[in-house]
Amino acid sequence: MAKYRILYIFVAVVTLVGFFQPGTASAAERKLPQVDAGLYAVAPTPLQPAECGQCHSGQFANLQDSGGKHRFACQECHEVFHAYSPRKNNYDDLMPLCTMCHGQQHGPKQTDCLNCHQNPHAPLRVPSMDRLGSACADCHSGPAKELKKFPSAHTEQDCQSCHHEKHGYIPNCSECHDGHYADQPFADCMTCHERVHAPLRVNLPGNVKVQTCSACHDDAYGKWQKSKSKHSLVSCVRCHDAHGKIPDCRDCHGVPHNKKQMEMFPDCMTCHIDVHDLPVKNN
Repeated sequence: MAKYRILYIFVAVVTLVGFFQPGTASAAERKLPQVDAGLYAVAPTPLQPAECGQCHSGQFANLQDSGGKHRFACQECHEVFHAYSPRKNNYDDLMPLCTMCHGQQHGPKQTDCLNCHQNPHAPLRVPSMDRLGSACADCHSGPAKELKKFPSAHTEQDCQSCHHEKHGYIPNCSECHDGHYADQPFADCMTCHERVHAPLRVNLPGNVKVQTCSACHDDAYGKWQKSKSKHSLVSCVRCHDAHGKIPDCRDCHGVPHNKKQMEMFPDCMTCHIDVHDLPVKNN
């Protein structure tokens, strides 16, 4: 009886194991896949990027959005792929090197490409970082020299104060500066301040809006605006064609009086008093 009891328990255990572990059918019970030799009757063709992207979706999306000049066939860089083995730890051996195509793109000082170009599938997406900020002049020597040659408040700023967020970011002047008059469009800034790394070198082309001058020269602007003289019909930059320039009246008017009168009153303002609000004859 003891033998039968042990056999009964063994059969019960085997039955329960089989119940809780489905899919343990024997080879005879397993349905074999249908043979189709035609699947192997053609030569394989190179994978296209969209096919690579079926598995490598993140890399594909980065190339699609920010790939720049790296948007070519994946095999151009990845000559060997699907060969990584954790046992061999051969990841570095399989990954392409930037120098295979680019050489020393930024000269001998900056040779560790991935310090800045952290994602080779989005090469132009370079995040802002301290290391990058300290090396700007290595590539952008022109702005660095200009900031030093023409000192201004901009010279005292770190490059990343303006060019933040990412490499190549061009800020709007309004991030730091107010306009010269209410509701001034900030596109006007570059009309006068053409060189942002030398902002005090001011250019005054003929299309400058006269309201711009009013921000600093409100007294002269107020007189000019209310004046009834012919000068009120002339734009500021007609006389002040360079910022800070004080013109000679004879630049426009020549010698308006006879020789004797000019000798008696060599200073035009003796009689004409204020160029921004000239006396006018009453009709």
